[in-house]
Amino acid sequence: MLNNKEIKAIAWKQVTTHFKKSFLLSLIPIVFMVIGVGANRPNNINISTTDSSFDASINMDTSHFFQNNWLIILIAVFIGILIAIVVSSALSAIQDMFTESSVSGFMDWQESNSEPESPIKAGFKLLTSMNFKISFLRSIYTLLWSLLFFVPGIVKSFSYSQAVYIYRDDLRAGRDIKSANDYITASRKLMNNNKGQLFVLYLSLIGWFLLSFITLGIAGLFVLPYTLSISASFYIALRDAPNSLNEKSVL
Repeated sequence: MLNNKEIKAIAWKQVTTHFKKSFLLSLIPIVFMVIGVGANRPNNINISTTDSSFDASINMDTSHFFQNNWLIILIAVFIGILIAIVVSSALSAIQDMFTESSVSGFMDWQESNSEPESPIKAGFKLLTSMNFKISFLRSIYTLLWSLLFFVPGIVKSFSYSQAVYIYRDDLRAGRDIKSANDYITASRKLMNNNKGQLFVLYLSLIGWFLLSFITLGIAGLFVLPYTLSISASFYIALRDAPNSLNEKSVL
């Protein structure tokens, strides 16, 4: 398999030589990035309470309510957590679906060695229901692992990271489409002994991520297409490596 330096060199050449098309291919993920930067801006609104007797009265009423309705409260909290997990996973899946569709566009570009005539359209080709199903189920799995322990959640995110791309290969080759869980399992098998390389690859980009943060996302207009191209290069290198699992053994 190619090393990280070689993978980054492929992505660097693709993005720097054809930045406009790389930018347009990454347009929707860039929109998500801009929305995220705006949503994380600090809010300086301060809320203060001046009536201490009113506060004491509320505290007494709240304590009495909890004592008499603790079972209902526990059930409500449990339902609330489930709803939060589902909503959070759905929102994450929507963003991942668009991001990985753009990565698929970079893969098409690299595999064909031909620039896309319509980069924006090329970034939409993998917006399928199965893409969303895989992304949604993967988000739930990763979130549940993260709730148990933070580190296993990170490890699992790397294990499941190639699931959509394996599905993409089946779709492109006209093979039978399997279940979302099958593709997540296939990714886990494919990433055996390769999670460390992907971790180091992302770690090597920390300087670029810091630059994006310092410039309030402006540098991200280049960094994000570069990162997506790296993701495409990594999967192609992983899939085509001589010691990689073949399609039959993976799926």
